[in-house]
Amino acid sequence: MVFVKKVFFVTPLVFLILLSSCTTTKLKSVWKDNTFDGYITNIMIVGVAPRQDVRKFYEKEFVKQFKEVGVEAMTSVEAIPSEDKLEAAVILAEVRKRSIDMIMVTHVVSFDDESIDPTGASGGIFQTYYRNVSITILGSGYYDPGIQRTPGVTLVTKIYEAKTEKLVWSAMSKSLDPNFSRYDMVKSLSKVIINSLRDNKLLR
Repeated sequence: MVFVKKVFFVTPLVFLILLSSCTTTKLKSVWKDNTFDGYITNIMIVGVAPRQDVRKFYEKEFVKQFKEVGVEAMTSVEAIPSEDKLEAAVILAEVRKRSIDMIMVTHVVSFDDESIDPTGASGGIFQTYYRNVSITILGSGYYDPGIQRTPGVTLVTKIYEAKTEKLVWSAMSKSLDPNFSRYDMVKSLSKVIINSLRDNKLLR
């Protein structure tokens, strides 16, 4: 008896579909200001979380991803190391002093399926939104620092133009893997966000 070995060829399109099916973080919604016709060339990354180790890892991972696509990036921890709890006015003054064009803010909105932004803010201007987020996330204990793994972490990421404080881009994402650690989630999120920014013509 002769056995015939079957060889399957995977086309590039099929490969991309298979690859995307393995993605453990997905964007649930994306918004872009269509009147904005520029590109992200220089950005400060701001993570809102009570645990400084989580915040630092998040910011450094995003800086790494932005630099890989040719964007100058800096963590808020590096720019303002003396501030444990950042104030919106301090961040804004620092980015303007350093001639940084954009500010990216990310924070948790849910640890379950109720993915509602607890700040009740639609985006508005940077200082108002960040102030609301800081009070809600850092002040009320909404973010439980004891949670290590969860089946559904929903986050909101917003990018503001430093000069005008206007919202340029916003997305809500969800981590789908119950075995995700915080650090796995950040790595997955950073890649998904970068891809979306490229799709929305905000990266060169």
